[in-house]
Amino acid sequence: MESNNLYHKTLKYLFLGLGIIMLITSILSWFFPDLFWINGEKMEQSIVTTLVFGMIGIVCFLIFIAIKEKFVIVKLGGQNVTIKNGDKEGKINWMEVESLSLIQFVYLPLYKLKVKGDNKVYWFNTENQFINAGGFTSDTSEMGDLIKKKKRELGI
Repeated sequence: MESNNLYHKTLKYLFLGLGIIMLITSILSWFFPDLFWINGEKMEQSIVTTLVFGMIGIVCFLIFIAIKEKFVIVKLGGQNVTIKNGDKEGKINWMEVESLSLIQFVYLPLYKLKVKGDNKVYWFNTENQFINAGGFTSDTSEMGDLIKKKKRELGI
């Protein structure tokens, strides 16, 4: 069982995409304010609007830089966990997993994995099978069931 590649890329590059859109909007709002309509009226050139969109874009870009290395693709097996980050691939035993938890208030099931002896925290997703009520997520995918089983068996 492996992380869904489409959702992996979507979650990983979400803030980069938002940052680019906000920066482009910021530039366009300064140079071409007539392109934007607010409440049925053309927008006027405003430094405040330009700065707000620009700052949001920069913050989104900084968030992307901070979290891009945390997103990995994980392949779960009966005895091993394979962690793929770009071209790097590492295989660990389930006994080396220090903690594994579901991150709440995220639309797709997103897990946080910490390996013993490694200071890094990895984030990975499963399939798009979950229940979300009031922001709390419950993973109902096959991969989620295996994670629950292993956590129960190993006391993670």
